[in-house]
Amino acid sequence: MSRLKTLAVTAVVSLLALSGAIAISSPAQGAPPGCSRAMGHYEQAGSYIYAYNLWVCDDGNDILLPTYISRYLSPGVYETVASGTGEATYYCGGWNYNVYRAGGDEFAILCS
Repeated sequence: MSRLKTLAVTAVVSLLALSGAIAISSPAQGAPPGCSRAMGHYEQAGSYIYAYNLWVCDDGNDILLPTYISRYLSPGVYETVASGTGEATYYCGGWNYNVYRAGGDEFAILCS
């Protein structure tokens, strides 16, 4: 009976993992020695959004990371409008209200 129970539990876990109900991931990566994470954004309504993402290291050898600025289109759907390594800038020339994601934050701004 114990073997049947083990097989049943294994089958259920496998099905849940395949359906996305259980997140299976690798261990989180820690900071490189002597480095700290810098991630964020600046914005100017009707002008630009600037995002940055990097490890700032004591020895001056900063590690640039992928950076994205995305515009909200519909629930769960975003369009990448700018990307880069370490930093990205999206220049906008309009005053339409939009929601964006950049530097780990989601925010609304008059920018199109």
